[in-house]
Amino acid sequence: MKVSLILSLLLAGASLCHANPEIATIIDQEYGAATSEGVVLLQSPASPADPTQWSVYARDPFRPGELVRSTLTSAKSGWAPKASGAGSKLLTRVPPQPIAFNRIKFRSSDALRIAQQNAAMAKVNFVTAAYQLAANATTGAPEWGLALDGPDGAEVGFVVISAETGAVLHQQWNNGLASYAEGEPATPPASKGEKAADDVKRAARRAWEWTGDTGLEVGHFFKRLFKSSGN
Repeated sequence: MKVSLILSLLLAGASLCHANPEIATIIDQEYGAATSEGVVLLQSPASPADPTQWSVYARDPFRPGELVRSTLTSAKSGWAPKASGAGSKLLTRVPPQPIAFNRIKFRSSDALRIAQQNAAMAKVNFVTAAYQLAANATTGAPEWGLALDGPDGAEVGFVVISAETGAVLHQQWNNGLASYAEGEPATPPASKGEKAADDVKRAARRAWEWTGDTGLEVGHFFKRLFKSSGN
């Protein structure tokens, strides 16, 4: 009993500091392995540092085609889970694969640091980041999608980062700079491929529109980023 208690306290402390792979452990302890193995999406509201709250979406183990949602909120003793919904309408789109938490090598704090480095190179200033974690539909690799907001609360950039390797898979900024793989040069403004590049940027960003709230943010972002595209 004492060993179990100590282990639980250690897990709680670790999860509070590094709340990514350990989220699966918390969901397992609270709702069972069938739920934790079916987690498809993590989301957090915009925050200036590592999130203090996560929404965890998982496949409902008892009702095929439906989801369950839990909210994890940081507390003194660790993360406090609370059931916050179930059904088929929690998400407008559902990630096709569960998250492989054992493949996560770069946590949310690492993703924020990488986003800050790339924002500095793009000469963009952001003050908060909203996080999403989902599996790549093709490879199953866990990926971070960070929506970055400026001082006025408007989205100024979006970055996709591999949670497995730390590579920047996609980035786009409201000053027109974008790169689709690490080391690839940005598309020159008014170039021949600008329209195709805009389509790629739209598709990459919309791939992370899991909820209606995200769509609202994206709409405002597109209005600024693609104001000259005629759409």
